This record gives sequence, structure tokens and C-alpha cells, in this order.
Amino acid sequence: MIFFVAFSVVYVFFLLWARLMWGRIQPASDQGVSEYASFSVVVPVRNESENILKLLEDLESQDYPKSQFEVVVVDDNSEDNTMDLVTDYLDTSSLTHRLLSLGDLDLQGKKFAITEAVQSSKNDYILTIDGDCRVGTQWIKAYNEAYQIKKPMMVTGPVKMNHPDFFTKLQAGEFAGLIMIGASSLYSGNPSMCNGANLSYQREAFMEVDGYKGNEHIPSGDDEFLLQKIFKAYDRKVMFLKDQRAIVSTDAKQSFLALLNQRIRWSSKWKFHKSFFIKLLALFIFLNYLALFVGVIEGISNQQYLLVAVIFVVRWITLWYFSVPITQFLGIKNVLGVSLVIEIIYPFFVTFLGIASIFGKYSWKGRYYS
Repeated sequence: MIFFVAFSVVYVFFLLWARLMWGRIQPASDQGVSEYASFSVVVPVRNESENILKLLEDLESQDYPKSQFEVVVVDDNSEDNTMDLVTDYLDTSSLTHRLLSLGDLDLQGKKFAITEAVQSSKNDYILTIDGDCRVGTQWIKAYNEAYQIKKPMMVTGPVKMNHPDFFTKLQAGEFAGLIMIGASSLYSGNPSMCNGANLSYQREAFMEVDGYKGNEHIPSGDDEFLLQKIFKAYDRKVMFLKDQRAIVSTDAKQSFLALLNQRIRWSSKWKFHKSFFIKLLALFIFLNYLALFVGVIEGISNQQYLLVAVIFVVRWITLWYFSVPITQFLGIKNVLGVSLVIEIIYPFFVTFLGIASIFGKYSWKGRYYS
């Protein structure tokens, strides 16, 4: 019970701190920016035949001069007709584009796909997005304004999960919290999380830090490891783009097994981080929910019902209060019930993921990793 109370207190203050940091992040507003930087929009794809055309249509609809950006689609050995669809679409589109194939280079993996695209690019800025995502018409414009006004070397962006039912809304609410923690910790000077489905950086920064050199063997982490390297190399010149025009949306997982597989993949990279803050954050999250799990059981067995109920309600209301600004920003409504369910199931979920990330296996785009 002592650990339960102690970790709950730290948990509450951590969420309040994260909300405070989020509130201090100032958006890069349009101050009459007239200069258009040159972007390479990098889209690594593997077996994305169901989604890729929608993204290409979004990119063609960008409110940004087409002469100032190119679309680079890199095929990571797709086993479906993804590239046939891409080729047919781009042949008749107005997009400046390039098509690359890792199969021709005897390579595989998202990191190699992005590396090939960046190295072959002549544009000043890189924007990465996944093939199963959607963007609004001013996505590139929002990034351009951030670069022209704030002058960063790297910009991390917001990602929203589509949520047509309660199961997917749970994922959307949880993922929104991760986006907010990533943005808040970055603002505080302790970068932790970002998402490669919506990420941008100056090409020279990628080349200067040698891209993914040193973590090529890790299947995931094309986002967070690069964030750490650029943040360190360029004296914190990294920002989160708090702009609703920059939101990228993607579908949540439709089954519990698919969700578990995704979260095991995400969790598996935490042990490779060198940052003390990230390791401490991961350990705290695991121990916090383990303490909640054990504390509730012990409290009930000792008939300390009131204490358990009070602590749980405080945790729940704080989680909801923490979630309000990011869910409003992303357009996720009515999250009070979502916060309650997350607080109930997360002790089981996080405890399992903590163990599975060390010993478990996962699949990604038809490939299996351990």
C-alpha cells in the first residue's frame, strides 16, 4: 500500500506537469510567411495497397506550390500490388515524384527506405509519413511556417487515431496521451517520444548525425532514435508542431491481438534508448501500474475500501484532466469514460507489455522479430 500511495502521488504530479508543459507550447502562427521551402515527402511503403491511393490524393491536394515539393515513394519489398497502384496514379498526376525500390538494392526495412530517399533528395527539408495515413490540405504549409518562423532543425508532429467505435476510441485516447507526453517532455528539454508517421527535419541534420547509424539493427525506432541524435547534435533545436493543420490521421487497430502486437513492437525499442530520462520514464510507467495492480488487490484484501476508492478516483480524474487539452486539439470528444476504462485496464496492459517487450515476439508488415 505504501508503494501504491507513493507512485499514485508521483503519477498525479507527473500528469499535471505534462499538462502544464503542453499549455506552454506556443504554435507557430502565420505571420505573413511568403517563402516556400523545398520539401521531399518520403513515403516508405510495404503492402499498402488498401491505403496508399488515399494518401497520394491528399498530397496532390496540398495547398502548397507543387514546384516546391516532391513525393518519394520507397517500396520495401511489397508482396501485393502497392507499387502498381502508385505507378499508375503518379503517371497521370501533377505531383513531382520519384519511385525507389529496396528490392533493387537488396535491402529491407523502414530505416533503409527513408535513408535511401533522404540521401537521393536534393531538397532542403524532409517530411516522413506512413502509407496508411491521411493529411489535410495545409499539412506541408504548416511545416513550412514552422521552419520559417522558428528555425528548428527538426519538427515532430501530431498523429490522431480514427475512432469509429469504443474500442478504437480507447486506443485514440491512450495514443493522444502519448503524443502529449512526447510534446511536453520535448518542450521541457527531455525528448522522449515522437512518431515517424508525422516527422520532419532538415536534410543536413539527417546527414550530419549519420541518420540511423548505430541502431540499424533495431526494426522500429526510425523516429525516436533520430530525435535523440538531432536534439543532442543541434543544441535542442527541435520543436513540436502544435498546429491542427499538421495533424496526420491513421486507423486504430481493429482487434485486440493486433493492438497487442503493435504495442509490443513499440515497447521493444525502449530498452535500446541511451537517454536516462527515457529509461526512468519507462521504469516509472511500469512500476506505477504494477503498484496500482498490487495495491488494489492488497487494499481490498485488507478491507481498505475507502482508501483504494479515493486514490483510484483521484488518479482517474487527474488522467481525464490531463487528457482534455490534447483530445480537444485532436478532435476526440467525451473522454471521461475513456479515461476511466484506461485507468482500469492499464495495470494489466502495461505489466504484460513490460514483460513481453523483453521476451516477446512481434510481427510487422509480414515480417517477424524477436
